[in-house]
Amino acid sequence: MEKSIIIIGGGLSGLSAGCYGRMNGYKTSIFEMHDKAGGVCTAWKRQGYTIDGAMNWLLGTSPGSGFHKFWEELGAAQRWKIYNHDQYLINEDKTGKAFHVYCDADRFEQYLLELAPEDKDVIKELTQGIRSFSRLETPVDKPSDLYNWCDKIKTMKMLPSLMQMRKWSKISMADFFKRCKNPLLREAFSLAFGDTPAPMMMLFWMLGFQHNKAAGYVVGGALELVRFLEERYRALGGEII
Repeated sequence: MEKSIIIIGGGLSGLSAGCYGRMNGYKTSIFEMHDKAGGVCTAWKRQGYTIDGAMNWLLGTSPGSGFHKFWEELGAAQRWKIYNHDQYLINEDKTGKAFHVYCDADRFEQYLLELAPEDKDVIKELTQGIRSFSRLETPVDKPSDLYNWCDKIKTMKMLPSLMQMRKWSKISMADFFKRCKNPLLREAFSLAFGDTPAPMMMLFWMLGFQHNKAAGYVVGGALELVRFLEERYRALGGEII
């Protein structure tokens, strides 16, 4: 009797599950309520612009990074064009004055020091955190409950990194940026990242990926990424209903 899987929803997770199901010998059927695949991973064209409703960067776009092999297996990495942003965001205040968050930590540090030299210590700690997190590589080969003794030894080597992650998971962005002496810089950070209890670890990960160019933008947007996965899934013999 043929093994089969029914998958509810044709978003990125559904298409990926369908591809891996087919690669492992299962008959797969995806049931999707829309007339196109993608789910919340979507984009549309308007007046020459791509309006992207899901993605401004994607983890694993750099060859050699942990997640890149999954995009290769799913048929996207061989075909996509990646654009690595120069700036993560530009935020304008009520007066139209812009605050720039550069993807390169060195350039970002120089920019911040020019804006607020009195906050040198906070700025240096911020950009050093970005650089440190850009060097962290999380194991993605298998879930932790399937680790053997060899995998656990590799994890032990990450202990210094895990300690750093633990430290920054307990410090919120709001609390960290309150340390800024320059009121304009303090307000700029609040506008850019929000006065939230979200941990600094999240910001370091996000900007760390930008710094080492491991999270670029797929040219064409979210639907272009979906198209690659859908074509791969259909080529493997999967069906979408």
